[in-house]
Amino acid sequence: MMSLMKIRQIKNGPVIPKDAADPAHQKSNLSREQRELKRRFERISKGMRSLVAEQSEYRTVAAANSSTSTVWHPLVYFTNTKGELDTHRSSVAVNKTTYYEYQIDLARYDSINSFIERLLYTELLETYTGNKPPNWFFQSYLSSAYNDGVNDAIRDIQSQSTPELVGDELARQIPAITNDEFNPQSTQSLGLVYGRVFNEMKGLTESMKVDLSETLTRGMADGLGIRAISADVVKRVGVGFSRAQRIARTEILGAYRAAQRAKTKDINETVFDDSGFIFRQLWFSALAATSRPNHVSKHGGIFTQQEVEEFYSKRGESINCLCSQSPILVYRKTGKAVIEDTIKRMEAQKKAYQMARGIAA
Repeated sequence: MMSLMKIRQIKNGPVIPKDAADPAHQKSNLSREQRELKRRFERISKGMRSLVAEQSEYRTVAAANSSTSTVWHPLVYFTNTKGELDTHRSSVAVNKTTYYEYQIDLARYDSINSFIERLLYTELLETYTGNKPPNWFFQSYLSSAYNDGVNDAIRDIQSQSTPELVGDELARQIPAITNDEFNPQSTQSLGLVYGRVFNEMKGLTESMKVDLSETLTRGMADGLGIRAISADVVKRVGVGFSRAQRIARTEILGAYRAAQRAKTKDINETVFDDSGFIFRQLWFSALAATSRPNHVSKHGGIFTQQEVEEFYSKRGESINCLCSQSPILVYRKTGKAVIEDTIKRMEAQKKAYQMARGIAA
């Protein structure tokens, strides 16, 4: 594992993340959320295994120890073209000397689908109506990230708004800035985040419902045994877990970044509007092994809020992105940083990373 070049904090300069690989410092928040998701998917997996096991009551042995064996290609994991965990049929065939016939009618099929729907809705949506419940489990992680973004924006702006840099008049206004969690604008913004993420998880839930039902009933139609069907179903649950993790990482970090930008914009408009200064966005890439080159290239760059939002509006750029942006004080006319030492050191850090990985600057 490559160690990143360290950058020390400069007095009155932009605040440097304590962990360069976690610039939004959401690692602990993500870890808590991932543990909860894991527990919920373990219960889904257990429920599906029980459902599959119940099907043994509705089967008969059609062929056993016959000279003509059935062939089963079990599902195996692979990474698809989108970089996501998925499954396909193994090229290695497993001979099955026993072939089963399952008795399944419309009522039985509906019962299977109803069980899967209840299981998924209970664990992932916490509702049977399809509408977001008031205390949906995911909200606490999004709320934590959003408030971190607001608080970090305030802290970063306060640290750079000293009388020596911005003058006494502006500096006097900064300490009064607080994180008003119950501000109607903040409440509305967070509510929109909740709604969007719930709809994403709802879409995943509906997709999983169809997928798990098809995997189970296809195995029954193919005459597979309970263990073989269960193995395939559990693999598909694993794919759902991977996709839920991606949604969580993307949206928790997205909530942090959006909150930071919103608070910075608010302070620019209320405090620095008529001044010769303005806060722009300083880009911190995680410089991880999985960091995309076009994200790494922005490390140490200064951008407007609009430029950052346009970048993330492009398809796929926000997915699994570990980058963060922080307020940086610049001269309004030139757009240059008031204190440039940090920028120079971040450029050196980026070049060292690119050279170590053979990436063209």
